Amino acid sequence: MVEETVLMHKTQETAPMKLKMARPKPVYMWTVADTLKWLWRHCNERCVKYQELFQRHEITGRALLRITDEQTLYRMGIHDEKDRSDILREIIKQRLKTDIMEIRDMELMNNVYQNCY
Repeated sequence: MVEETVLMHKTQETAPMKLKMARPKPVYMWTVADTLKWLWRHCNERCVKYQELFQRHEITGRALLRITDEQTLYRMGIHDEKDRSDILREIIKQRLKTDIMEIRDMELMNNVYQNCY
């Protein structure tokens, strides 16, 4: 979601290149602002009206990943069933992406460890 950029120099002859790091910021490190940006990008236009609720409830990345059912969203103040369903679907997709990244990290570390011995 939130990506950092890095300036890299190839040689003195070439101008610096701006490259995106392949790795987005982990969801569990997201601030409330990052979560609001995620809501803006991934939920339909109707759901953007809930940004104030996410901000009022201080929904960080950790809190976002802990939302597991529509009832939690209802208690937050999202009363439209379709909107709750849409937001929950996007949260589940984000949780899945996070899980996949963690599995890849574990596999990478396992490969590094095995190559050392």
